Amino acid sequence: MSKAEVSSDVLAIVVNYNAGRYLVACVNSLLRSRQSIRICVVDNASSDDSVIRLQNEIAEEQKPEIIINDENVGFARANNQVLRNRRAEFYALVNPDCEVGAETIGKILEVMRDDNTIGLASCLIKNADGSMQKTCRRKFPTPWSGFVRTFGLNALFPRAFKDFDYGDSALSKKIEYVEAISGAFMVVRGSALEEVGYLDSGYFMHCEDLDWCKRFWQAGLRVAFIPGTSVTHQKGVGGRSLRVNWHLHQGMLRFYKKFYLDEYPKIMYVFIYAGIALSFLAKSTLILLRGPKTRHG
Repeated sequence: MSKAEVSSDVLAIVVNYNAGRYLVACVNSLLRSRQSIRICVVDNASSDDSVIRLQNEIAEEQKPEIIINDENVGFARANNQVLRNRRAEFYALVNPDCEVGAETIGKILEVMRDDNTIGLASCLIKNADGSMQKTCRRKFPTPWSGFVRTFGLNALFPRAFKDFDYGDSALSKKIEYVEAISGAFMVVRGSALEEVGYLDSGYFMHCEDLDWCKRFWQAGLRVAFIPGTSVTHQKGVGGRSLRVNWHLHQGMLRFYKKFYLDEYPKIMYVFIYAGIALSFLAKSTLILLRGPKTRHG
């Protein structure tokens, strides 16, 4: 990071791809933060008017830095463009369909500055209706938990089979150290990047957040879930296309190969690959049957 631009405090990174009006709402929520932050929007060659809206609707003195890519390089690579070249004490990675509470980033920084063992942190992530998104606290998928989810055993027999999310279990009022958090909203300690590294750009989208959390724990840094503050995430804006579904399952395969290849007998991977392929086919079929989801402009 020696060639990076030197600064301090917080830099929020928003990777945009056709987020429509949600991008403006996201940036406005960051501008309302009581914590002083800089904002950088990386646009992955959007075909909608989201960036034009941002330029037109945000006051000149508040406009974020905007980087326009010629092609969609994916979530990890787009974030890395900023992580590698803009130095900050902390970075907040924020999906463009998120709205961040005014106190949220400040509260997370307060905890992280008090505990140097925390390298990565998030908070309660809510759906638009106020309910909790169960993926905001996650466990690392294993071949067994992947099998359980693929075949829906956790939904059919919830008491007997556990998913790899923490689920709707009661939230503690204390800081929780969890295996993984959601990539929709993450705050990372800048100094930790020298040890842990950047996001793995081998993932186009999906599972790069799990990969990062895994590497933080491997480096001896903790991943924290901080209660008492929240982000609202309009999950699934634009629906799930066959292309997105493909990248999701490619990410699953990469994660298993990267972290579990040497832990299980080779024959196990026949079942893992078969399960991922089956999951891809099942979800693709549902996408085709339901048709494309209408976007909200």
